Amino acid sequence: MFEKQGKYYADWRDATGKRLRKSFTSKRAALQFESEQREQAHPKKQAQGRTSPKYFAPVGSGRAPAPATIKPKLQKRSSGKLVHFHRTN
Repeated sequence: MFEKQGKYYADWRDATGKRLRKSFTSKRAALQFESEQREQAHPKKQAQGRTSPKYFAPVGSGRAPAPATIKPKLQKRSSGKLVHFHRTN
């Protein structure tokens, strides 16, 4: 849509690609007519009801599963210090 000398022109292309124009006295009428003509010449495709494909990680890789790690039990110590250090002056 464009304006020239106080008139508003709807500007669109038909289904064959030919450029067409029509003049209007109001901007709103020109915009509405132009959008109707564009939709009529080039209708939008309806969305299909298909979902996108889902991708999953492979079930098996061909290797045996790694064994679970077992933490060794810690022995309790009688004192918190391992080394006794005595300072001498």
